[in-house]
Amino acid sequence: MGRMHTPLALIDVTAGTVRTARLEEAHFPVEDLAIHRGEGIFETVLVSVGPAAAASTAPRPHRIHSEEAHFERFQQSAAMLELPDPPRALFDEAVAAVIDQVVAGLDDSVTEFSVRYALSRGLDAHADTAAHAAVGTPSGARGWAFPISVTPVQAAQRTDGVRVVTLDRGYDAYLGERAPWLLIGAKTLSYAVNQAAARHAKAQGADEALFVSRDGLVLEGPTANLVIRRGDALLTPDPRAGLLHGTTQRAAFTGAEAAGHSVRYTDLTVEDVLAADGAWLLSSTRTAVPILSLDGRELTVDGPLTAQLHDWIRAA
Repeated sequence: MGRMHTPLALIDVTAGTVRTARLEEAHFPVEDLAIHRGEGIFETVLVSVGPAAAASTAPRPHRIHSEEAHFERFQQSAAMLELPDPPRALFDEAVAAVIDQVVAGLDDSVTEFSVRYALSRGLDAHADTAAHAAVGTPSGARGWAFPISVTPVQAAQRTDGVRVVTLDRGYDAYLGERAPWLLIGAKTLSYAVNQAAARHAKAQGADEALFVSRDGLVLEGPTANLVIRRGDALLTPDPRAGLLHGTTQRAAFTGAEAAGHSVRYTDLTVEDVLAADGAWLLSSTRTAVPILSLDGRELTVDGPLTAQLHDWIRAA
């Protein structure tokens, strides 16, 4: 895969401005709450890039998948954290600036990449805002966007699949309905637990983890939603049980319904996954990844439906 350009778009929410910079350069003060408190939110969108037209100097065509669903969830996350409502026009401008620079520099071997955009609350209350302002650092909410490559491993997992182990999430399902301050269902920058879970799964010889509530319901992976097939129906855990409502999962369900499948949000157990006619982890960058085994027990793998899931997701 060819090397991508690495632009960065910086958003000053208070000033209503967007400027571009280089990702490799320093831009954020350590007093920003996103850095030392995880006080922020993010989304990651997949961008597909088409081939350049013959004998044309026009930019290669591109498509942002599930664009509206991602930004709607971004706004919902902001509301849960009591952050400023993300200005759509500024974030659209920032994402477009990143995409334009990346696409302009791509060689023909790269047909997709992701863009991550985020919003921070801004500087900590103890920060000297005047001193920061003197060097051009905004004190209020700030946003940013930058590109991420789709790695060969991520691309291969779409067809090769992953081996998964279950991990105790540490709380009962539906806890978020009683304790909204836990921010279950918000896509925050506080991903240390998710990263630790992924490392633990790899230490157990697996590729991925699947969280299970204390009362025995399967929830989600560290960065993906679970979908299983039971006959002609596609099932996924109810987001209210304590998980992020996936944009990719919703795109897959939209395509599945149009193709005549029934879809349902419901409580699922580990045994439901083991007995399924197919199981997948869905996320924006990897799209749909078939699960080969769970806790060492082999699962049914549905290759044709995996291909359909990829198509449905990319249609969104």
